[in-house]
Amino acid sequence: MNIFDAIIFAFRSIISTPLRSGLTALGVIVGVTSVIVLVSLGQGIKKQVEDEITALGTNLLFITASSEDSSTGVQGARNSGTSLTLSDSEKLLERNIEGVRNIAPQIDFPAQLIAGNYNTEANVFGTTPEYIDVTSTETLMGDFITQKDVDTKALRMVLGSEISKKLFPDGEAMGKTVRLSLFNRFDFRFLVTGVMKPKGGDGDDDFSVFIPVSTMQNRIAFLKNPTGDVNVFRILVRSDDEIDKSFVSYLLEENLKEIHGVIDPDFEITSMDQLLEAANQVTGALTLFLGSIAGISLLVGAIGVGNIMLVSVTERTREIGTLRSIGATKFDIRLQFITEALAICLLGGLLGIFIGIIICLNLSGITFGEEENLSAVITPTSVFLAFVVSLLVGLISGAYPAYRASELDPIEALRSE
Repeated sequence: MNIFDAIIFAFRSIISTPLRSGLTALGVIVGVTSVIVLVSLGQGIKKQVEDEITALGTNLLFITASSEDSSTGVQGARNSGTSLTLSDSEKLLERNIEGVRNIAPQIDFPAQLIAGNYNTEANVFGTTPEYIDVTSTETLMGDFITQKDVDTKALRMVLGSEISKKLFPDGEAMGKTVRLSLFNRFDFRFLVTGVMKPKGGDGDDDFSVFIPVSTMQNRIAFLKNPTGDVNVFRILVRSDDEIDKSFVSYLLEENLKEIHGVIDPDFEITSMDQLLEAANQVTGALTLFLGSIAGISLLVGAIGVGNIMLVSVTERTREIGTLRSIGATKFDIRLQFITEALAICLLGGLLGIFIGIIICLNLSGITFGEEENLSAVITPTSVFLAFVVSLLVGLISGAYPAYRASELDPIEALRSE
């Protein structure tokens, strides 16, 4: 018996028992579909995270204080041991450090925003005019925070694109007043002077508002520095594209240690590359976890195929005896049963891949809540992996039944009813 004969016999057997064959393949279909869907979801999450990080630019550096205030959980807050201040940002910018294009300080808090009959929650960013250059953003309408706004601690606000839509569905945000409620303790009214251009995805800027850093400092007591300086949570640094970011990070560290008058840094500097690497490790582990769950369902399918093939051997004992009596070798019997298992798993695998792709295409773009979009990224690797695994399932689950069938005594097999 050659391979072509084995394939013909396998498909005849499958067609002769369609219900059993279909139920046998069902476990493989579910397993392969799970592999495609869950791995694609993991890849989609990974891509979303990467896109959000790289949207800010790969030449962005973050300087943060090394400790937190135990009472507020705020990095760099008063009495936290170490802090970053507005003057740190200004002094770094004045030093014209090689490779540094621009620097912007930042404070951020969650707050409730109210405009007429509309209200929403948003991140409130206290920053300086340099922020727009550091983060490569721009306004859609009006102007961003100006130096005059910072100097006068003005109650002026720039809205992220999504916040503008929520508070002003008619698109008429410019010149309107927005009430800001912070920690249920502070209540201020801000004049809208600009609306940011949308960045897309789930980036923070679209769901945030921006006010002068000095305004936030002046209005919130626990941020005030005993020296009269403005405490900030982080300092954003945009480096030149053509220079090594690790070299820029080293220069920033040395200069800021000198400004703080310390030997060991009381701050941390993180690059976008480091954030991207950490994010890839997390999303990679998530993809592996999801793939493992799918693998369990595929294992259950493999066990089902093996059990059905063992039952098939028992039911077809007389057929096996007949084949052996007319000259079929043990190898021929093994080949026939392994081919049959492979055919069932191959058909189940192909159908599972098709169903998995359809599910992924329908899942992409589904919105959870107001901001989160589900995304599934189908890669050729995941499809090929699912196909290969379905073949391996057929080979492994068919191996033992094929061996059992080939070891049957021909005379005893012919005597069976």
